Amino acid sequence: MTADKNPWLKLPWHATQWQRIAAMQAGGRLPHALLLRGPEGVGKYRFACRLLAAVLCERHDSLDPPCGDCRGCRLVAAGTHPDLQELAPLESKQQIGIDQVRSLIQRIGLTAQYGGRKAVVVVPAERMTRAAANTLLKTLEEPQGDALFVLVAHRAGALPATIRSRCQIVNFPVPDTDVAKAWLAAELASEEGAETALRLAHGAPLNARVLAADGRLAAREAIVADLERLIRGDGDPIAIAGGWRDTGLLDALYWLLSMVCDLIRLKNGRLAHSLTHLDQGPAMQRLARGLDLLGLFRLFDLLIEARRAALGQLNLNEQLMLESIAIEWQRSSA
Repeated sequence: MTADKNPWLKLPWHATQWQRIAAMQAGGRLPHALLLRGPEGVGKYRFACRLLAAVLCERHDSLDPPCGDCRGCRLVAAGTHPDLQELAPLESKQQIGIDQVRSLIQRIGLTAQYGGRKAVVVVPAERMTRAAANTLLKTLEEPQGDALFVLVAHRAGALPATIRSRCQIVNFPVPDTDVAKAWLAAELASEEGAETALRLAHGAPLNARVLAADGRLAAREAIVADLERLIRGDGDPIAIAGGWRDTGLLDALYWLLSMVCDLIRLKNGRLAHSLTHLDQGPAMQRLARGLDLLGLFRLFDLLIEARRAALGQLNLNEQLMLESIAIEWQRSSA
């Protein structure tokens, strides 16, 4: 289980959460199940990695920090510790199924191989099917042995209330902007790049680092150019949709939805400095002038439905979906 190139480094905006965990441990109140909830990209999984490494560390008795060098820490970092189980959607699957949970329960029922605690991380926990969640619930109600469950949820409200009620909840809000920007600027070696990426990631620092590092910002600029071509009438919706598909369906939908939200703000009189895509201000202004407000609301609904379908279905005609969005965009020109 590895969350980062260096999972032992503590993120600066997690200080409050670590203090709370330390207080639970010191007072003998650490529960058998924790629910880490908050938006994606604020480091909940990384926190879980560090916490469970500390639980399985063979040198330190406290929950923070893990030593990073003992057998337990090395096995956790390599993802091969026999007393640590991770429950996540299987490759090519969108959900965590009941068979996965049943297998997990069988494994944690066994004696810990290294004689210490057993640890389980479920990520993202809201991806469990209803049947899977109900099966896990029985174990959370009557935990076997000395096992610690850590559930990581980006949308905790999607979890059954019964699951939430069996866990001690630890909140992970979007961090303070100055703290996040300072950390990201050091990671990217660019204060300006950090500010842009953090704004586009809606304040989530780890998502911002990914956006800045893997070419997604260039893909966003290409999508802006495509949208201008569509409203001018010199862009082929079919070909443009093909380019969006090459970008990646979820990435394309993310950028398109974010841009539509900005354009609705502009059409409703919001100032340009309030935009998510502030660095693309002139292009966004041109797009707003060329689009009809009612058409933008239709696009918003279409994109929300497309994203829901993309997250929930495997047999999806991605090209057809993106073509319909490109055609609707062209139809919405004022």
